[in-house]
Amino acid sequence: MKEDFLQYLWRFQKLGPEPLTTDRGVPIRVVHTGIPNLGEGPDFLQAKLWIGETLWAGDVEVHIKAAYWYHHRHHSDSKYEAVILHVVWENDVEVCYPSGRTLPCLKLSDRIPPQWWKKYYKSFEKKPDWIPCEKGIAQFPDFKWQNWIERLYLERLESKTIQIKLLLHQSKNNWEGVLFQLLAKNFGLNLNGAVFLKWAQHLPFQIVQKISHDASLLEALFMGISGLLSGEMNLAYKKQLRSEYDYLKQKFGFKEIPGIRMQFKGLRPPNFPTIRLSQLAQLYTQNPRPFSQLIQADNLMDFDWIRKVGVSPFWETHYTFDKSSPKKSKKISQPFLNLLLINTLIPLRFAYYQSQGGNAEEKILQWIGTLPAESNSITKGFTQLGINLPSALFSQSLLQLKAFYCDPKRCLRCAVGFHLFDFST
Repeated sequence: MKEDFLQYLWRFQKLGPEPLTTDRGVPIRVVHTGIPNLGEGPDFLQAKLWIGETLWAGDVEVHIKAAYWYHHRHHSDSKYEAVILHVVWENDVEVCYPSGRTLPCLKLSDRIPPQWWKKYYKSFEKKPDWIPCEKGIAQFPDFKWQNWIERLYLERLESKTIQIKLLLHQSKNNWEGVLFQLLAKNFGLNLNGAVFLKWAQHLPFQIVQKISHDASLLEALFMGISGLLSGEMNLAYKKQLRSEYDYLKQKFGFKEIPGIRMQFKGLRPPNFPTIRLSQLAQLYTQNPRPFSQLIQADNLMDFDWIRKVGVSPFWETHYTFDKSSPKKSKKISQPFLNLLLINTLIPLRFAYYQSQGGNAEEKILQWIGTLPAESNSITKGFTQLGINLPSALFSQSLLQLKAFYCDPKRCLRCAVGFHLFDFST
């Protein structure tokens, strides 16, 4: 038994033919089941119920066992003070408000026909598959996909906004500084992203702004703070960068990060941290205030300048300090720019307009819908199930679907699962 099944039963009032009553026999008449709550707090908000002769307005909480009210410490959480009905499968303990008054309880285990639970279990729970509905997902109508895809993508943006808000709080609402941190994380890719973000948060952004006119100083700063200028100094260029980095440390008084280490193994040479750090330095030399341009941009063509960003002359003939290679400009590729747009630029623009009380959804959906879909193990899995991915809007949405609906088996909160689940068969 899972709570999402019970939430489904309550939300759509699949509660059997008998009139509803509390565990004490008091009649219940539902005016409004409440609004499903995907965040913290009660499962359904703003419900309206007649309980006996009284019309109540408040929230509804759903549990497998009544005792979970205490296990989850709802009795000491102010968010649950407005709960007017406790819907449970098993009423194993009496639940009371802090005042001592009993919380009305609706028990479902005696009301639900066993075949309904068996149908749910067969449809979603007892599945060794990649996703619970993989044998039926292709039956989901095309006309329903668009609304569900857009909703999933906006959910994904909302989850990314949480991290952005945290970074804004830490940086005292410096949007340019937060963009720098997020760009650094993206330039580190999956393997080095966390380390890139760590040094970008550690380094005062004011220093980046003050020396952004000098690509050599920026590169020395980024390489040094990343721990790439330690060890033997058997190369003139490395010595030059180390000298510049030591000068910057003395001038600005920032501290190094102990134990920081970059990963090269498992990366293609164009993605080596040395190359990405040089590109990041060149980017901020060419445009020290990219956030302002992000907010003013009318279309994706306004970001084409990023594709002209390359590396310093030394890195045109190197991928690492100690080994030369054939000369190559190593400009930022279109696929990498797409990643920056998908993972940083578009989410940050969404978060900014949301913070200003504006509605950026239409423009955001338009932008993400023109970018090509990403290719990874998740998107390939959906493709193998017959799902077409025409754009990054679909690939991003399906990443959200897999992580937040399929993996935790929240099937009855998913439009696909809800469509496939039918008590009539």
